[in-house]
Amino acid sequence: MRRLVLAEIAEPSARTQKSTTAAEEAFSAASALAGAGPVGSHHLLEALVRSEGSMAARVLADLGVDPEAIAAKIDELDPEGTTDATPEEAAARKMEVRLTEDEVQLVFRDEQTLDLVRRITEVTGGPIRGTGPVAGDFVPLWTSTNELLHKLLGYLQPVQEEEPKGLLTMMRKVMRDRLRRA
Repeated sequence: MRRLVLAEIAEPSARTQKSTTAAEEAFSAASALAGAGPVGSHHLLEALVRSEGSMAARVLADLGVDPEAIAAKIDELDPEGTTDATPEEAAARKMEVRLTEDEVQLVFRDEQTLDLVRRITEVTGGPIRGTGPVAGDFVPLWTSTNELLHKLLGYLQPVQEEEPKGLLTMMRKVMRDRLRRA
């Protein structure tokens, strides 16, 4: 005897709909929270708790879950040892951008980058500069660094009163809070 699958007895429009508006908005928010990295379960969790008007946010709010508490706990915990950890994000978490008087320092602390720079420095006998034949190779590093700094500055800009509430407003608030906690 053949078993009916739920999708076979549902309305035709229900079979073609892959997700709800709330789910799409939550995934968009999770993608924004992940930035250039992959979307992890922690991004989804925070996006769900911040999804105004969604069933997930309503359930979590009824359980007393505070979006700011979730964000702070995510920042506190290291995803290392979880299935959300990637080598690239582990290396990124060890990076720092520092301003010292009239110099910006981009600090890498991951072993892979340290090993590469040690090997290059051993061969060259000194620091690596963006001059001469490698000047053009430094352009993508300069470009991506400035793009990142502009993006961070955008998060820190005050929200305009006439700005409609949405993903950008949520991201500004979340990232501003995160950058201040860091």
